[in-house]
Amino acid sequence: MKPKFQIDAAAYTALMQGLNSQYFVERKGNMTDFRLYYDDLWLADTAVIENIHRYKGEWAVDLVFAHIHNPLKFIRRNITSHPCPKRAAQKAEFMRRLAAKDQRGTLSITIQSLNLSHN
Repeated sequence: MKPKFQIDAAAYTALMQGLNSQYFVERKGNMTDFRLYYDDLWLADTAVIENIHRYKGEWAVDLVFAHIHNPLKFIRRNITSHPCPKRAAQKAEFMRRLAAKDQRGTLSITIQSLNLSHN
């Protein structure tokens, strides 16, 4: 049987004083505190592309979220890795469909939308 959790009186008093002082320290947030949420509104119009590559002996699965109106605006997130390439491809497909805002996959990016210059 596990012993009952106990905390000494001095630690408990310090914990309660810290919690009680939060009433006087905390304040209402500003709109600048929510900038993190507003800056990511472009993620609603993104195409999700799975990227599978070999990394340190395993197959790494990354998802790339690219904006459909400006494909050079993207973020890449590492999802998982698998020793088997077939399982990695299967996991990538499932995670792409799960992460995509458009489940049908109609949001896509073409190479022409990148406006590449061959100079």
